[in-house]
Amino acid sequence: MKKSSVALFVFFLILIAFLYLFIPNSVSINQEVFIKSNAQGIYRNLGVENNWKQWWPGTIDKSDNLNQIFKLNSYTYTVTDKSVSNLFILIKGNHIAAKTLLHVIPLKPDSIKLIWGGKILTSKNPVKRIQKYFEAKALKKEMKKIIGKMDEFFSDNANIYGIPIKQELVVDSILVSTNAVSTGYPDTEFISNRINKLKNYIRSQSAKETGYPMLNVSTSDSINFLTKVAIPVNKRLKDSGSISYKWMLGGGKILVTEIKGGPHSIKEGFTKMEYYVNDYKRVAPAIPFQSLLTDRMKEPDTSKWITRIFYPVM
Repeated sequence: MKKSSVALFVFFLILIAFLYLFIPNSVSINQEVFIKSNAQGIYRNLGVENNWKQWWPGTIDKSDNLNQIFKLNSYTYTVTDKSVSNLFILIKGNHIAAKTLLHVIPLKPDSIKLIWGGKILTSKNPVKRIQKYFEAKALKKEMKKIIGKMDEFFSDNANIYGIPIKQELVVDSILVSTNAVSTGYPDTEFISNRINKLKNYIRSQSAKETGYPMLNVSTSDSINFLTKVAIPVNKRLKDSGSISYKWMLGGGKILVTEIKGGPHSIKEGFTKMEYYVNDYKRVAPAIPFQSLLTDRMKEPDTSKWITRIFYPVM
């Protein structure tokens, strides 16, 4: 009996020694991924927790203080604080709680490194030490799944900016243009009258339209609005009164997106395009403009309008 008791005691000593030698006092749960996209665009999207529902692989609840609580399997994730390019995320499981940092590191204008990690302290208690160790390992796998979803989502710029943005080359470089000032934002009839003025002039000169009408509206005081309208044509035409020749650099770079909807949707489209231009530090050599694919006088339902936004860049 004594020998068996001694052997059992020695076994437990070896087991405990093993636990303390091979299970560390803390377990790293770091994960990282490279993403082909812009750091500012990704962080701006991550900083709004309502956006997470677009890629989060689990469920989302709200706590008593209205913070979003993100759930995946047996773990909950809560954003507790934010700083420049960082999110602080508290992760809780059955036996663990970890304060983690999600860090967006810019490498190039179109690539970033996303690092998410922290440490989980184990315990001096052998049983809790084992529990925390294996739960930390399981959590690290869950974090890998989540950061993989971020990679999948943010690798597509359309998900970051809410619109698909393509870079093309300027094709229609010869234009006729006119402008006018209105008190208040110009209505459809005001814009249409300027377009028709250009169309009539083009016909009178035996020229042909080579693209859709182009529109730019600007204001410096939110009272007086300058409306510029242009139409691409197949040959250079002489200036005539308020109608003048304009030229865009053929083959120049231009960003393009397509919007369905009325003035509010178009304004949002321009805002998102400007985010893209600023994030990638592009320079506009000319004013951006709308290309009116829909004849707005014939289609009064603004939800059916199709408009392309063009943004020249260098």
